[in-house]
Amino acid sequence: MEARHLVVVGAGISGLAAAWSAWQAAQDCGLPLRITVLEAGPAVGGKAQSRSHGGDWLTEGGPTGFLDGEPALDRLVALAGLDKLPAEAAAAHRFVVLGGKLREIHAHPLRFAKSGILSPGGLLRALCERWVPGKRGDQDESVWDFGRRRLGAQVADRLLGPMVQGVFAGDAKAISLPAAFPKMAELEREYGSLFRALGARRRAARRAQGSEATVGGPAGPGGVLTSFAAGLQALPLALAERAPFAIECGRSVVRIEPIVAQASGGAREPRWVVHTATASDALVADGVILATEGWASARLLGSVAPGVAAELAGIDYPPVSVVSLGYPPGAARHFPAGFGCLIPRGEAQRALGFLWDSQLFAGRAPKGHVLVRGLYAGAVDRRAADWSQETLLSTAQGEVAALFGVQAAPLLRTSVQWAQAIPQYQLGHLARVQRVEDGLRALQAQHAPLDLAGNALYGVAFGKAAARGMQVGEARVRAWAAMD
Repeated sequence: MEARHLVVVGAGISGLAAAWSAWQAAQDCGLPLRITVLEAGPAVGGKAQSRSHGGDWLTEGGPTGFLDGEPALDRLVALAGLDKLPAEAAAAHRFVVLGGKLREIHAHPLRFAKSGILSPGGLLRALCERWVPGKRGDQDESVWDFGRRRLGAQVADRLLGPMVQGVFAGDAKAISLPAAFPKMAELEREYGSLFRALGARRRAARRAQGSEATVGGPAGPGGVLTSFAAGLQALPLALAERAPFAIECGRSVVRIEPIVAQASGGAREPRWVVHTATASDALVADGVILATEGWASARLLGSVAPGVAAELAGIDYPPVSVVSLGYPPGAARHFPAGFGCLIPRGEAQRALGFLWDSQLFAGRAPKGHVLVRGLYAGAVDRRAADWSQETLLSTAQGEVAALFGVQAAPLLRTSVQWAQAIPQYQLGHLARVQRVEDGLRALQAQHAPLDLAGNALYGVAFGKAAARGMQVGEARVRAWAAMD
């Protein structure tokens, strides 16, 4: 039997997950399969970019880590032969800035009430959540509107708005709740109240495990923040190093087009021709998986599936700038133990938030030193993306000094600026996903298989992108096996 050829476009975590799961499924099914992964950039990993500076500092230019317990990532970590690095205990403490001051977001109700995050009136409004009627109808709702309806405007402004900035670099008034945080919508549907839902889940956890340690909040599942000693990019790098299939970096795809090829048995099978910018010879593929960003997939699909391309091109990707500042040991006293802080709009700072990386994972900074990472721009402050690198670094340094009282000059100053960063699951996103799926089914009925991985549609988190890749790769191979 002639081996089928699967081409995966994109070598971020989703593309590598798709290739690995396809290869494993082919071994299980006894299906001859050749896989080629094409990556436009110089290295694998996508936005997972871990950089060592002089061997003493380790910075992240993209995601911080992932929540342990995601089955797809557990499989990939085992394939990569890596040891997971759980976050330090300090990561449990998270802060929000209000009135220029850090205020801890306590899980304990009494300590939260004393934190000053909400006024007495705001607290009383939030406590009335149990008696707020459930949402009627299936009309989409923004995260901010959901928060105001159930918990009050202060919660929406001071907690949910910053949360959306931290996850999406997005605007809570534009992000769809059921698309971005489906667990919240599900809890309201099932229990009628978030407070009742959390109580029920904690009781169930105590009965099942005797612990509340892994019970997630209303925004999503619980879990331990996890990375690797060499940073998050260590996973895609190790997967690429061990890959039993071809990975070609620096080879960008410029066009895909359908053909009908003569099969060995005399039948004619639809296939794809994948054209690249750096080689004269095109690749003929029996199936293609696009694990690129939405706008990149749209460019490749414009001539073969214009409707799908238009939907993907309509997904907003605002710019995000990431600044890393490394300080000498004397700065440590200015930072409480914690993950970091989020900054609502209306505060003096332009930063969306700051992470204290040296408190999250061991080995991020020399002993006793402090590594701080700031996030700028996003959907709520796009003008910040126009700053020069020096303006960006100077602004971040000044805001760290003003907010935390750090006067020492940083020993490390570096930044990564993404022109198009995180896909925004805006109002109407789930309807967009349905239209894309319908369009892909029509495309595959006419031509060879073509699937979408990546994080444009089904979840922006590192683990969600990996899970989507695993699902698509395995499903494609098993569909081929069922045909043979």
